[in-house]
Amino acid sequence: MSEHDESFAYQNFDTILRQMMQELGVSRMVTNYRIKAEPDAPYFLISLRLGKARASIKVSDMALVDASPDGGKITITDENWAPALLTRLWQQYGRDAVEQLTRYEIIVHGATPEALSSMELDPGEELRNHVLDAVWRIFPEGFKVRHNLVDDQVMTILGTEHDLKEEWIKIAEDLHEEMHHVKEED
Repeated sequence: MSEHDESFAYQNFDTILRQMMQELGVSRMVTNYRIKAEPDAPYFLISLRLGKARASIKVSDMALVDASPDGGKITITDENWAPALLTRLWQQYGRDAVEQLTRYEIIVHGATPEALSSMELDPGEELRNHVLDAVWRIFPEGFKVRHNLVDDQVMTILGTEHDLKEEWIKIAEDLHEEMHHVKEED
């Protein structure tokens, strides 16, 4: 493969990743990243530096909460939080009590608006899940064998179609460590 092809492949992943992060609303949460995809090495490596997530976010920061005859009614105003909020409501109140009227309107039977407004979500965990989702979507087809390194600051995912080799894991670990020290992109 010529060098032109190699940079084209990288360019492609770079563009796709940026689009994916934009679509999932996580662009501003990823402060820097590196992609290593070498045509002659059958692995794909991506490492992302994560920005600081807010300590926690209240339901009242992402939705309007009103009283309804059956309980509390939530109208989600920040759609990025919809899946996380739904999951949290199911955990706390049970699926039977959570009625989704539309994609962004939810009635929680037996819940007070006050209780719903003050409920909090952990954006750190949610952020990592969103970013991970974006990463899975750009992984080359068939690269199902994966090695993940994830902490509060950096997420590094190594993937291959084959068995993982120690040397690739070492490259991933080195990149993961390096990403702890990179500056945020301007």
